[in-house]
Amino acid sequence: MKFKVIFCWIFTVSFLLLGCKGETKPTEMTVAILTTADLQSHIVPFKTTINGVDIIVGGFERIAAAAKRVRSEVDVSLLLSSGDDLIPPLLYVFKGEPEVKGLSMAGYDVVAPGNHEFDAGVEVYKHALGFADFDVVSANISFDDQDLNDLIKPYVIKDINGLKIGIFGLMTPDFSRVCNPPGGGVSVNVDYISAAESAVQKLEDQGCDIIIALTHIGTMLDRNLASTVDGIDIIVGGHSHEYIYEVVGNTIIVQDGSKGEYLGVLRFVYSNGEIKDPSWETILLDSTVGCDTTIRNVMNQYMAAYDESLGQAIGTTTVALEARKEVIRTGESNLGNLIADSWLEWFGEADVALVNSGSIRGDKVYPAGAITMRTANEMLPFRNEVIIARMSGAQLKQVLEISASALRITGDECPDSCRASTGGFMQIGNLKVTIDTTKAPFCAVYSGKGVSEVLNYGERIVDMKVLKDGSWVDVDSTQIYTVLVNDWTASGGDGYYMFVSGDVEIEHTTVVATDILSNYIRLHSPISPEIEGRIAFLPR
Repeated sequence: MKFKVIFCWIFTVSFLLLGCKGETKPTEMTVAILTTADLQSHIVPFKTTINGVDIIVGGFERIAAAAKRVRSEVDVSLLLSSGDDLIPPLLYVFKGEPEVKGLSMAGYDVVAPGNHEFDAGVEVYKHALGFADFDVVSANISFDDQDLNDLIKPYVIKDINGLKIGIFGLMTPDFSRVCNPPGGGVSVNVDYISAAESAVQKLEDQGCDIIIALTHIGTMLDRNLASTVDGIDIIVGGHSHEYIYEVVGNTIIVQDGSKGEYLGVLRFVYSNGEIKDPSWETILLDSTVGCDTTIRNVMNQYMAAYDESLGQAIGTTTVALEARKEVIRTGESNLGNLIADSWLEWFGEADVALVNSGSIRGDKVYPAGAITMRTANEMLPFRNEVIIARMSGAQLKQVLEISASALRITGDECPDSCRASTGGFMQIGNLKVTIDTTKAPFCAVYSGKGVSEVLNYGERIVDMKVLKDGSWVDVDSTQIYTVLVNDWTASGGDGYYMFVSGDVEIEHTTVVATDILSNYIRLHSPISPEIEGRIAFLPR
């Protein structure tokens, strides 16, 4: 009996010391959670402007170098991505191979897919994951393809030096509005809260010390997640392209912008079952962080091939496409119609599309024939995000009055500084507008992108009709319309002050106008956009 007691005591002490994995678990560990979000196929360093200074940042070569240094300083580390790492046009050309290979080479541990991963379809993303050496998680997404259901798990558990970290993923519940994957085959559970609760419960049941939500749902929903679901220690967010470090309840929320300009680093001490002394740092990925030359060489090969591929046709047009400034900034253009229609097809629930002519470039007539990716990027070089705005018919009329003020008429008595710039003239979709340029234009005193005084709300829009169920009907001043604009317009650019006044509901989509146009051309080629009388003028 005495032998049995001694044996049991020795076994119990050994079990407590070694843990369930048979290894010693330190009582205190330094931990670093390294993050990127919304890389958007920026696989190599690129030029950007930060705090008014032009600088070269980013790329997998620098992410890897910076992550390696941080990892060497702590006991436990994870490199995580919250999605939108793949995006056209690079996604169209290589089907996700360089992005996923770069994530693997840089040492990512867990990745959550974003909506843009599916811009080229489910099969393309499945192909891309063939190059993955990391786990992919999303608890509210499912596929018709069982292989993808097996590849993308609701959650994973990482046991690092005896510390069990559970990570689950979430996809934006707005997936169907911001992504239109060719061929379908993917579904998203919009009840992300119940999906999270289920994942957290399973991770707690398996004894995880720390639970991380790796989300692509945006900051507002991250905050709701933190305040609603107990048991989440850290939320690593994406989709909003913001810089976030905050604590909601007992949950830390972080997000590190987009495109890989910075590497986010959440450091803390894990001691006695608690996260202690958390600190958040964003490391600028400039030349000072060094680079992984092996990754640089591999990614540069892809970029060289990509530059060559830009000259390949993505479709054809049977008619010339009008992009001359004197045309698109003063009246209807068939290229403007094409762009507006591409937006309306992508966002099927929208009522109206408004494309500021200043975003359409080239200042020439693009001839009939082949359209290349390079041409599409020349037409829409700014890669503006398309924004969903909700406004009344009266507000829509005010937008169109500002558009009509872009037309300079001798003697109309409004200074250039008090009206829309010439590039603010709108190309339109699902609308018919009649303009009388003999009437007074919109005119206001601007203060930044807001207005301090409206001198004249404008009288030039004499008729507006919207396409509803195949028929043209008058715009109702009291009805709420879903209107598509780009992020420049939504930021108050060209004088569109109402978008920054707080009176118009704004929703980001993260979908780029250039990519929507390229996709539309691919799907509908040969294209033949026409002048359809969308913008008419009363005779002077």
